[in-house]
Amino acid sequence: MAPSEILGAAASADNQALQGKVYVALGDSISAGRFATAPNDTFPALVAEKLGMNLDLVARSGARAGWGLTELNVVAAAHPALVTIELGTNDAGFFTPADLFAAQYESIVSRVSGPHTRVICIGSWLPAAGVDAIIAQTCQRHDAIYVSLEGFYGVNDFHALDGGSSYLGRTDWFHPGDQGHAAIAAAVVSALGAGPPPVVGPLPPAPRIPDVIRTHPH
Repeated sequence: MAPSEILGAAASADNQALQGKVYVALGDSISAGRFATAPNDTFPALVAEKLGMNLDLVARSGARAGWGLTELNVVAAAHPALVTIELGTNDAGFFTPADLFAAQYESIVSRVSGPHTRVICIGSWLPAAGVDAIIAQTCQRHDAIYVSLEGFYGVNDFHALDGGSSYLGRTDWFHPGDQGHAAIAAAVVSALGAGPPPVVGPLPPAPRIPDVIRTHPH
């Protein structure tokens, strides 16, 4: 299935409040685009295109919530109408203490939220119920939208090929490929009422999490 089919080529909505405004994607390597084939195939680029917004990418491979705190002035300076927070995967993979993650994530959401900014909190790509619970609860407290990625990791077609090629270099299986990025984008766009949700499943047995993600940031 092509990424455009997952996202919904005909998806449309009344997005006048967001069109032409700034969308900040705050996150880790997934927001940065690993491992989509091309820059316009990443989930932030797909969301920006679908909503008619101007993308401001604030993302770094290996980023955890603590790094996100250091970038909040950059986010604020962009005066965004929409912010996606895609952090938590590396906190799950590298075992950030739950209380520390909760405090850091709370600070991020509280500081990016505002009357003129819509905030979407994206759950962990790596299955992590505890991290997702913190993200969802924090999001709810601030009237932000929580987008779960539950089940995505178990869909082999959502992953990049191990040793394939992308605009950011050789790919690995851990990260999403084009279909994974399209599915994340579809989940975000759907949460805003601007398109159908992605189809996730039927799911194969969840693969064993490679040990490499415990030692190499993503």
